[in-house]
Parts: sequence; structure tokens; C-alpha cells
Amino acid sequence: MTLFEEVSDLVAEGEPAAILTVVDTDGSAPRGVGTRMVVTDEAEYGTIGGGTVEGLAIEAAREVLRGEAEPGIRSYELEPGGNTGMVCGGGMDVFVDRIHARPRLYVAGGGHIGQELAPLAAHLGYDVTVVDDREACADPDRFPDAVEVVHGDYGDALGDVPMTDETAVAVATRSGTFDGQAVAAALDGGAGYVGLVASERKAEHVLSGLAEEGYGEAELTGVRTPVGLDLGGEGPADIALAILAEIHRDRHGASGERETSLDLEDLVVVRGGGDLGSGVVYRLHRAGYPVVVTEVARPSVVRRGVAFGTAVYDGEVTVEEVTGRRAGDVDEAVAALADGEVPVLEDPEATVAADLDAAVLVDAIMAKGKTDTGTRWDDADVVVGLGPGFEAGTDVDAVVETDRGHELGRVIYEGTASPYDGEPGQRRGYTHERVLRAPTDGRWETAVDIGDLVEAGDTVGAVDGAAVRTEIDGLVRGLVHDGLSVAEGAKLGDVDPRGESVDHEKISDKALCLGGGVLEAVLRLR
Repeated sequence: MTLFEEVSDLVAEGEPAAILTVVDTDGSAPRGVGTRMVVTDEAEYGTIGGGTVEGLAIEAAREVLRGEAEPGIRSYELEPGGNTGMVCGGGMDVFVDRIHARPRLYVAGGGHIGQELAPLAAHLGYDVTVVDDREACADPDRFPDAVEVVHGDYGDALGDVPMTDETAVAVATRSGTFDGQAVAAALDGGAGYVGLVASERKAEHVLSGLAEEGYGEAELTGVRTPVGLDLGGEGPADIALAILAEIHRDRHGASGERETSLDLEDLVVVRGGGDLGSGVVYRLHRAGYPVVVTEVARPSVVRRGVAFGTAVYDGEVTVEEVTGRRAGDVDEAVAALADGEVPVLEDPEATVAADLDAAVLVDAIMAKGKTDTGTRWDDADVVVGLGPGFEAGTDVDAVVETDRGHELGRVIYEGTASPYDGEPGQRRGYTHERVLRAPTDGRWETAVDIGDLVEAGDTVGAVDGAAVRTEIDGLVRGLVHDGLSVAEGAKLGDVDPRGESVDHEKISDKALCLGGGVLEAVLRLR
């Protein structure tokens, strides 16, 4: 029998196998390019030259079959000191690839769901067998010719058929007792996919019964119930499609995600592009969510290098390798999202959330309860507020604590955050001393840059000619934009007493912590 005939038989029998192909040689090697052999869990067919190199390649093939390694090229050095211990004096590259067996599906139950599932699977090339203990439901005339139908006991019938880790078993009988028999037979047979069509209560009853019979938690956890992907619909055909979609996804190792480059179904709108809101944006963007930032026309952005709100002034800003870009309208915002960027819109009321039907709205304005920002519970499917001014369960779905200390970043699903006490965070004993504030109303003019080192008494800028001096030595960590009109007492910037040890181009630990809290809330509530 030729090697290809062996492969054909293995595929027909549903036996997983790997094929080894010599794709390159260097110097003296036991076999030439194109030489092949086939490996299963327990057998080998053909040879690529024998010896240590073949043994290593066979083990690599079985690692691929067990799912412990990916297919690909393995390089072997056939010389003293090489990775084989052989002394041929050359080298060999072997491509290891998995051969998928012909897909096989056993359906326990020939009722409404089985009658829909069987022909659908057969159409996709699965070898399908339906088992039912009722003569009427096991009538071959109810199924296409390509579907094998077995009239008999579920446990006995499924126990007599071949199964491998590429075999799928879908269980949809008329009772929990029969469900248990079919699931047990699938587990005993080593089926790679076992799905149970059952309500939560019925599934718990079936699995509890199997646990009492001695089946382990790891085995039972692998039983898919509720079964199938969430595709919507509730009829037998809908359920059959959901089951087969899950089986097909697993067989091909696919993600089941949309193929479109931009999916706005999980769109997040963040109100406020300051440094704390930008920590939230960064976390969500890195987690794969499309995020839009909304801002006022001239935001008071202090830590400009790590704030997406800076894009309102500069057109573009890069925060730790994530680009924020000013967008003139909704269409430009969507175009920026398609390019993998974070669009920043001048949209104080966050109307874009309604325009694009946002899934999540995060209020990161940091009004600290002093004013009503207008964010409401019905602005999106999930609404999260940062800090005081919101009540989870009343006007938002969740609140993230912003007060430094043990509770920082904690998600509150009922209640409020700590009230604002007016105290800046402490740095080396300094609080208010490190904050630069406007001495009067007027236009701000800066005399230093972010990242500069200053000493106590240095002039860092002026508001309508009134000098603004730092009270402490340190590094200028943030400054609002030059030329901004400010009110008396407004925050103009801050000086960090830690000096050069501070990286002013990195998002702060507090901002990242808040981002982690928002990400938790979104994942839990979505």
C-alpha cells in the first residue's frame, strides 16, 4: 500500500495523523527533499531516514497531534554537537503538518433538532450518524441518503462506533436519562466535541448524575452546555445552526469573530480626553475595543503628552504608541477607527454616542461632583462614571473609584465613589505645593516646557502678566496649552518632586488603574 493510500484510509477512518516532509537538506543527509512519512498516535508509515533525526521528527509530529505544538518546519543538525547527536555532517529541515480526518458527527436524538442538524452537517461534508431508540424517529426516510440512521440504545450504539478527538457528538434526546447515556458514551469514546442541548436545570441534573458515576470535573466541564454559538433565534433550525457553527469553529481552530476590519458593535465613547480618561482609552483600545474620545473646544489638558485631548490642539498625539487624531465629524471619526486610531471629536454633549449607537459610554470628565455633566443611564447599553458625582444603579451602571488608596480603581455597582476632598495626591510629602494655579483670570503664557527641571521660586509662566512660580523643586510634569484663557484658581500644571526619576511620557499608575476598573465593568456588564 502506498503512503497516499494509507493517508486516504486514515482520513476515511477518522484517525488523526501528521505528515512529515523533508523540505531542505544541507550536506550529507539520510534522505532527500520530498521524502515523506505519516505518523499517528500509535503508528508510523514510511521513513525519512531513520535514526535519531526520525525519532525527533516523530515526536514533533505527535506533539502537533496532541495540540502541544503548531505545525511548521523543524530543523535538525546532523553533525557532532548538533541537536540530533548524529554524525552525517549535514542538516535536514522537516515540515510537520497535521492531516485532518474526515469530519464525523454523531447526533443522539432524531427529533426536531436532530432532523435539522443532520442534513446541514452532511451538506458541509460531515459523515453524519443519527441514533434514536424510537423507531419513528429512526426512520431513514426522515433524513437525506447521506445520513446514516441507527435505531437502538443511545449508550450501546454510540459505544460501538469509532471516535477520535476530531469526532463531534451532539446530544438532543427526549430525556435527561438518555442524555446522560449519550454524553457518557461520547466521553468514554474520546470525542473531541460533546454538546448537550438542555436547559440550565436539566444540564445540571445530567452532569451531576455523571459526576456521581465517577466522571471527573475536567471531563464534565468540557461538555458544551448551553450548546452552540450565540447566533440568535430559538427554533430547531436556529439551534442546529448554532451547534454546527460551534463544531465547525472548533474543528478549524477559528475565532468565530467577524472578519470585518472594523466592528462598531462594541463601540466605546469616552467623554474627556485628559490624562485619567486617556488611561481608560488606552486600556480599552489595547483590549480591542473601538474608542472615540469627545472633548470641548478648548480643553484644559494638563499632562498633554499622555492625553488624547491634546489632539484637539495639535491635530494628532501619540500616547504610548496609540495614536489619537482630531476628527471633524462622525465620518472622519469612523475613518480614524478603521485606521486603528483613536478619534477625538469636539463634541461636548457626546452626541456621537447616539449617532453611532455606542455600546458603552464612559464619563471621564472628572467634574468630581461639582457639576452635572449630563451623563445618564440610558446614553448607552453600559454607562460608567469615574469618581464622585455618579450613583451606580441610579444614573450609571457602574462607578470607578478615583480616590488614591486601597479602593483606587475598584468598581462600584451599587452606590457612589468617595466624595471629593479637594486634596491633590501626595508626592514626597507635597500636595497643594506641587500644583500650579492661576493667580487671576486671564490668558496663560508659559515660560517652561513639560519635562523641564525647575527649582522653588522659578517662574514657570504668567497669567495676564501675573507671574506663576513653583513652590518646590522638581520636574514639570504637566502644563495646560499656551494661550489658554483661564479663571482664577484654575489648575495650570504640576511639578513632581521626584524629578528626573519620573517619565512624563508614560501614562500614570492611577490612570492605568482606572482603565483596568472600566475594563472590568465593561466585560462584566456587556
